[in-house]
Amino acid sequence: MTTASGPGQSPVHSPAPPRSGRTGALAVPGAALAIAPGVAALLALDAPSGVVVAVGGLLALLTVQLLLWRRQHRLSGALQRSQSSLRTLVRSSVDPVVILDDSLRITFASDAAGELLGLGIPDLVGVHIGDTVHPDDRSALFGALDGDGESAVRTARVRQGDGRWRLVQATVRDLRGDPEIGALVLHCRDVSPSAPAPGADSELLELSLTDPVTGLPNRTALMRRLSAVQRGPRNRSAAIAVIGVDRTEELSPGEEATLLRALTSRISRALRGEDWLARSTDGDFVVLVQGSISDAEAVAQRLIATVGPLATTTGTLPLTAVAGVSRLSADLEPAEALRRADLALRSARRAGSGSVHRYDDALRTEQDRRSTLRADLDGALERGELRLVFQPVVDAVLHRTVTVEALLRWRHPLLGDISPVEFVPLAEESALITAVGRWVLLDACRTVAALDGGQPGADALNVAVNVSARQVRSGELVPDVLAALADSGLHPSRLLVEITESVLLDDAHVIEDLAALRRLGVRIAVDDFGTGWSSLAYLVGMPVDVLKMDQYFLADVEHDPARRAMCRAVLQLGSSLGLPVIVEGVNTPATLALLRDMGHRYLQGFLLSRPLETAQLADGLELAASALRARGPVVLP
Repeated sequence: MTTASGPGQSPVHSPAPPRSGRTGALAVPGAALAIAPGVAALLALDAPSGVVVAVGGLLALLTVQLLLWRRQHRLSGALQRSQSSLRTLVRSSVDPVVILDDSLRITFASDAAGELLGLGIPDLVGVHIGDTVHPDDRSALFGALDGDGESAVRTARVRQGDGRWRLVQATVRDLRGDPEIGALVLHCRDVSPSAPAPGADSELLELSLTDPVTGLPNRTALMRRLSAVQRGPRNRSAAIAVIGVDRTEELSPGEEATLLRALTSRISRALRGEDWLARSTDGDFVVLVQGSISDAEAVAQRLIATVGPLATTTGTLPLTAVAGVSRLSADLEPAEALRRADLALRSARRAGSGSVHRYDDALRTEQDRRSTLRADLDGALERGELRLVFQPVVDAVLHRTVTVEALLRWRHPLLGDISPVEFVPLAEESALITAVGRWVLLDACRTVAALDGGQPGADALNVAVNVSARQVRSGELVPDVLAALADSGLHPSRLLVEITESVLLDDAHVIEDLAALRRLGVRIAVDDFGTGWSSLAYLVGMPVDVLKMDQYFLADVEHDPARRAMCRAVLQLGSSLGLPVIVEGVNTPATLALLRDMGHRYLQGFLLSRPLETAQLADGLELAASALRARGPVVLP
């Protein structure tokens, strides 16, 4: 690596004033003292007026130079004191520190920074930061170095002295506006994986361990770090704190990214030196805390306090946060430890903003809550607490909504809105799910038929209804469907019954019932395709009309080649069997563009439309289709 520094050059460049100027400035007081008596003598004599004026001007000039010298002396002393304070500050930092000038060249590197990169300090000073960073990571890092007075966190691959790449997380602080600093300060942290597998592409491996939005280690990197901590000394305790940030307003993808980066900066500044920050796949922040469960609670409380209103281009965005904490022990798998922290986080969310819950307390709360919900769900249908919302499925070719999926919601009178992820499994534990499924079929058919009379047609809106495996196995599905169609007047061709893959492996009577529905004109869709027993052997000859690709495949699809390959494979499988494929979970413009380029036609997700209440259906269908052209969510008034 070439450097701009010479032998023995100081790590901090503070160019001295020009030698001639400094000598002249120091000579001013002596000259003034030497000339002053002569000037006084001249003034005492009866000298010509022109001489007096000249001498007076000389005296005034010397006085001005004397004042300038004194000011320069004070500024020079302040600068030296400022540089001394800066050196002391960065040398005492736990993290490696690098200081950059306006041209992004290194003017200072702490000893820890030299050790991190396997280089000595003289080898780093004067080097342009771009010469050490991987070309693919420069744009993201330089974007943070543009400087807006705020801190930013970026992760980039940095070349070591031996030519290898190391993954480094840098908290960038723009202090160029600070008169005592006047530089960019980078606090660095090594977030490299322990050791890549033999033959693995280390650059791709490092990139796969980084969250593309925040630059933080992602869930994969987190799991590796947790495993490494478990293999460490048994006498060192550790815990996990999961920080969940909540807001009430919807944001565009660009605003969402800006929000996450701002939160990352805030949380990073509040961390202790020994703590380690990552981002989970569901958007929560995860902190590995070195210490006891009480230490984790204290850290979580401090981090929650840093989350508050955030200024945006359109106003102020209110933010709240909660946290769940769990121990990390040698006898506990990292995934289980993280699951427990997530459980504690859900418990804290129910308790309200600012709450921090331990897993042990959350488990007891969760058990009590499940008992309460199980008991109250039994009469929820009769009390009118259940309702349906409808999420559009949009045809990307014709730019129109072709289907709406009926989704069940429960508003508890005391606990508020209960997630289907929480109450549907409780309903499936009993025969209640059959009664609820029968009502869902009836209400969904009635709602869609009421829009246009329920008659068939090329432009007619279809409705998709999820049917539980228990309802299918009960033998009552065909009578329930017939009753719903007869009551609502909806044509059978406009009803799409969604089942899970496992249902196709059930007894022969299940296949016969599904075949009977198809003979009536009802279509059958395999929901969450790709997560169960999917194969050509099961699909060929089965009574199936539509495949719904699980949104699992869209997680990080923009950066994961394997997931992109799976998306193409499912589309090709559907095409080879003559089955249309509906893609769930289209939530970002990048995902939308990628899927359309692949040839996926039927799309569903929050980017196009969130689930609509019954009263919003008429207006929401057209808005969902228009979101394809806008490539962003269109919000109902």
